[in-house]
Amino acid sequence: MKIAIYGKPYDNTLNASVGDLICTMNDAGFEVAIYERYHNHLNKMGLLKGNFTIFNRKTVDIKSFVCLVSVGGDGTLLDTATLIGASGVPIIGLNAGRLGFISSASVDEFEGVLQTLLDGTFQFEERSLLQIETKRNLFGSLNFALNELTVLKKDTAAMIKIDTYYHEEFLNSYWADGLVVSTPTGSTAYSLSCGGPIIMPGSENMVITPIAPHNLSIRPMVVPMSARLKLKISGRSDNFLISLDSRSEVILPDEEVIVSKAPFNLRLLQPEGHTFLNTVRHKLGWGLDKRN
Repeated sequence: MKIAIYGKPYDNTLNASVGDLICTMNDAGFEVAIYERYHNHLNKMGLLKGNFTIFNRKTVDIKSFVCLVSVGGDGTLLDTATLIGASGVPIIGLNAGRLGFISSASVDEFEGVLQTLLDGTFQFEERSLLQIETKRNLFGSLNFALNELTVLKKDTAAMIKIDTYYHEEFLNSYWADGLVVSTPTGSTAYSLSCGGPIIMPGSENMVITPIAPHNLSIRPMVVPMSARLKLKISGRSDNFLISLDSRSEVILPDEEVIVSKAPFNLRLLQPEGHTFLNTVRHKLGWGLDKRN
């Protein structure tokens, strides 16, 4: 069985462990392939011993892998979603970041996850994604996001207006610095920092969260994942920014953006005992009150 390793070419606390991780995978009987830029980075640092299969975005046959290992933080795992696409290949996120809501497994738990892959007893969470449609086909075939869609003003001057429609029915004109439409996975990311609620994975909802709204009566709104939203952005500027997770493009005034659920999910492998509630309690420090 083939297994892929993906990481970004920067220093993190897990890089030094990659050699040991590869040995663990080889000993378990897996054939290891490493993302080209990450391989070159590790090789330059002298952290790799031996020759390995290398893959990149242009040449990879992602369906040939039984699993993809993301080495880094949540941002690295979000990048892997663009590699995985609709293939259904599961991801295990080894956390080297500062928080890690979706990339939360430790090195100590990795061997156990490999064993479940070998046994065929692995468990995964199905995570919903968003997709967008625009006349100019912004983002091309990578028009989906695991965390969120964000509309932002491009400069620091005046706020922008985002006219929002729910199934063609007018919802609201958001006067704000921007607007976040997040999945349940993304509810613990940008949306949460803007005052949005935490949504359980599998709840099949999305959250519309304004960024610094001008009207104090405006609050985040939870809508079904089956919703079809239409956004039209306007303001004093001639262009604005639209982002899918960490990828951004310029969007023009009054250009329509259709937001809906992507036709595929992402499979996220979790070590035994890991649950969403356990992760949230740990990462947000819930239950640390002295009264408990």
